[in-house]
Amino acid sequence: MASQKSDTGKPESSTDAMMGLVSKMLAAITVILTTLFFAASFGVGPIGLMQTLKGLAIVLVPMLALCALAAIFLAPKAGAQAEAHTAKITALSEFQSKVASQILALQNQLDALSGQDIKALKARNAELQAELDAIHQLERDKVDGEIEALRKRNEELEEQIKKWAFEAVGKNVAGQPVQPMKAA
Repeated sequence: MASQKSDTGKPESSTDAMMGLVSKMLAAITVILTTLFFAASFGVGPIGLMQTLKGLAIVLVPMLALCALAAIFLAPKAGAQAEAHTAKITALSEFQSKVASQILALQNQLDALSGQDIKALKARNAELQAELDAIHQLERDKVDGEIEALRKRNEELEEQIKKWAFEAVGKNVAGQPVQPMKAA
């Protein structure tokens, strides 16, 4: 994201970050040059720093001044980073709240749709259950009817068997030949 809008409405660009980096590098160069000049002026160590810097001083002294001034003037505002972080936190909070509200809206929509589906499924389930109960009742009635018909047929056959048995016993006692019973 090259530029984001802060709470002031101005886009933050990468040039602000670049200027901060340049300012820090100039400050570091200033510190190094200052250290060299102090070391040369006090004659620290036998390295002959004074003799070496004597010829370069005409370039290094103005360079020290320019680096120090540039580091001061190119430095970002004191509260700019804090404002940038605050703006980013605010934008992130707003984004989170928007996402949360969209998720809740979607969840409510899904609940509403599934609620309608559940009602339709329950109604269809009740219809199918009623049809199934009707089919079961028809089958029970059919089976009960067949059982009743078989019971009547059984009673008729028992009656025929009893009648044949009495006749056969009576004929057998009378000495007459008994005819076998015919299958019904």
